[in-house]
Amino acid sequence: MRDYFEQRIRDEIDADGEVTVAGRTWPNSHVFENMDKTDFDAHVEEVVQEKIGEAKQKAREILEATGCLPRFQLLCEKQAQGRVMPFVGAGMSMPSGFKSWRQLLKDLCVDSPALLARTEQNIEAFAYEEAAQDICDTLGADALHHDIDAHLGINGFELSGPIRLLPKCFGSGCITTNLDRVLERVYTEAANPFPDRVWGQRLKQQQGFVHPDENRLFKLHGTADENGERVITRQEYEQTYANDIALRTVLDRLMANRHLLFLGCSLGVDRTVQAIAELKQAAGAAYPQHFAFLPLYADTDREVRRIELAAANITPIWFEDGDDLDQSDALEALLVTLAEGGLGA
Repeated sequence: MRDYFEQRIRDEIDADGEVTVAGRTWPNSHVFENMDKTDFDAHVEEVVQEKIGEAKQKAREILEATGCLPRFQLLCEKQAQGRVMPFVGAGMSMPSGFKSWRQLLKDLCVDSPALLARTEQNIEAFAYEEAAQDICDTLGADALHHDIDAHLGINGFELSGPIRLLPKCFGSGCITTNLDRVLERVYTEAANPFPDRVWGQRLKQQQGFVHPDENRLFKLHGTADENGERVITRQEYEQTYANDIALRTVLDRLMANRHLLFLGCSLGVDRTVQAIAELKQAAGAAYPQHFAFLPLYADTDREVRRIELAAANITPIWFEDGDDLDQSDALEALLVTLAEGGLGA
């Protein structure tokens, strides 16, 4: 956990001021480390353990407040067996500077006020596919691709947030609907890069050959810099989810062998969840249980959501969080606790 918390600890040390000698200035952490590396390392390790303890306490408070402690303990048992695979949504990329899908759709309309007005109406109706289709039809497929690449295909972002904890929590493999390259960076910096990324035609080639224990990144909706194999517009969703069995086949084989943990996903009006529910219905009781960390808002109807998610065999683990744009603190506490083996007795 040191690599996750160390910069934060350095910032806390540096908050006390700087050291200036003969007109030259150094951060406190730099001086401390260079003057006594042994004591510096001991201090960092001590604070890391304190932060792990604080995260566990926060996780317990979250889970007890929402009545989800038993669900989380079950998830920890599955994770200890190495059978949990993360399914990562856009919310996990936001601390690294990427926008929510709602905001991104609006930003894609910067050249057309009329298109922006229609897009906002579609977003309010949760018609995200229709909004993207309208943008594509109005501005053209090339313009849409270029702007998607500009917003999501960039490499010069600062990696931040609890997404950095994923390599510490899980073994091999990851699934995402994100088009950005955050996960690639996360696992590369953790010295566990994905040797293979799978989407589009590569997804079709995997039918019947998906091994859930292989370290692959399944980018179900493609990647930002490859126009022809993305899934953004309604037509692309129809082709991928309604007319092409490749994605369903790969999902079926992954889900039949692993417990998925949905992170940064709203799991609302979602084609992927619908596909999972249909696969679960076809498989019957044989499908494994899946989990999701989900924010609990004042207007959340837990009973309705529980029934909706149960159709896809997804068990929600709720956390109370009123900030729709950044749920990093709660997710950090839960993921640190998961990586550390749970809450214990």
